Amino acid sequence: MVFRTFKLSALFGFYWMTSCMVYAYAERFLLYYGFSTAEIGLVLALAYLASMLLQPLLSQAADREKRVTLKTGIVGCAILCILIAALTRVSARALPLLAISFGAMSCVTLAMQPLVNAVGFHYLNRGESLDLSFARGVGSVAYALASLLLGALASLHIEALLWVYIAANAALLLVALWFAPHRTACRAAEPVGNVFSLLRRYPRLLLFCVGTLVLNVPHMFINSYLKSITDVTGGDMSVMIAIAALVEFPAMIAYSHLRKRTGDRLPLLISACFYLLKTGLLLLAALVPVGPWAVYASFAMQMLCYAIFTPASLYYANDAVDPADQVKGQMLLTETGLLSGVVSMLFGGLSLSHLGVGTSLILCEGLVALGVLLVFIAARKPRTAA
Repeated sequence: MVFRTFKLSALFGFYWMTSCMVYAYAERFLLYYGFSTAEIGLVLALAYLASMLLQPLLSQAADREKRVTLKTGIVGCAILCILIAALTRVSARALPLLAISFGAMSCVTLAMQPLVNAVGFHYLNRGESLDLSFARGVGSVAYALASLLLGALASLHIEALLWVYIAANAALLLVALWFAPHRTACRAAEPVGNVFSLLRRYPRLLLFCVGTLVLNVPHMFINSYLKSITDVTGGDMSVMIAIAALVEFPAMIAYSHLRKRTGDRLPLLISACFYLLKTGLLLLAALVPVGPWAVYASFAMQMLCYAIFTPASLYYANDAVDPADQVKGQMLLTETGLLSGVVSMLFGGLSLSHLGVGTSLILCEGLVALGVLLVFIAARKPRTAA
């Protein structure tokens, strides 16, 4: 178990180090080349939207063709990341081409995430022993270290940052994948039926996904537009990201033990409420000169909101449907997360351009409150099958 968990942890770690560039430093990188926040929002929204289409295609290819495995899918995505990152280096002075290449690289990186996650779930579903929560926590620590590294590199030579960083981490991801647990061919999955029939059968799952979407939009907006936010609130961007990622590690490890005592519903509801405090502290820092403590405290709240809500929502979606529909339920939750990215990119780009940071965060707090309400209504009962 220990050795298998270690190899899976390396895979998670290098993936999240690669994705840190897309999730946290896209705005800083594109602002350097003269893109407006509205243009950045459009580029990233299209990347999220494209990844929503690409991810099901990758899964369906693995289902149809037994020679296609999770590993080959990840290898293909990692190689594409390296090639597209090289293209961004060449096209850095042609903004339309840079926007297309950066958006394509972001799309591939986002589409790779469910494949990386599926490697761990593949072994859990087969009844083999490994600590998936620990491996995902290592990914958060790696994300924190990547944030500090990117912050230092960006202040030195940002033009070479994307190509060198992505190429190096994608190569390390390939090495980690080589040593990852073997026999990762996708297991026979239930064919995905009509999504509307799924939603009609499980209306509370639909409501939960809507609540999760509304809750995630402010969270993803803050992470994606942190450069613009810190210009108003103060605080070191790389330190904030590192704090948020580091505090996730103990929380994700502890969750597997917590759910044995409380179940999934109570942690789900409590963690949703902590999103209000996280966004509220950042709003306070934007409206009142209270100093950077509120900003850092806001990102420390990641331990009690995102780090708990994420695994709890996966288990909730798994329990909310009949066994025959569990694959479809998880896919719906994954697509909800990607759609949150689309909405948050568009919302962030437009609101920052026309309303400013303070008003944008006020709207975020309102969205969080609405999301919490919807999650509470949807999660009144653990099972929602009609």
